[in-house]
Amino acid sequence: MTRRLLGSLRGVGAIHAGELLLRTTRYELSFWSDDQPPAPGNDPEAVASFDGHIDITGITEAIVLAGPDSLTLTIEDGRRVAFRLTSTGGEIVGRGWLP
Repeated sequence: MTRRLLGSLRGVGAIHAGELLLRTTRYELSFWSDDQPPAPGNDPEAVASFDGHIDITGITEAIVLAGPDSLTLTIEDGRRVAFRLTSTGGEIVGRGWLP
């Protein structure tokens, strides 16, 4: 199945583990959609997957201790995305926006 790029975002955002602020850092995100249309009534961006990169220099241990499934990134406009790290270099993946 082919993916289609919906858009990209760059900026500075806050990384949280639960309610604990770990760091404010630069991010680069690319949002993707499968080549099939979304179900009626679903916002395409709400079900989009994303991948990208964040700077995790100096917070690696905190992320490991917090658990990889409890991380969120708040981007500059206030929207939040849940993500997980896929590499020690700060590569991330996730799906959709948080309510």
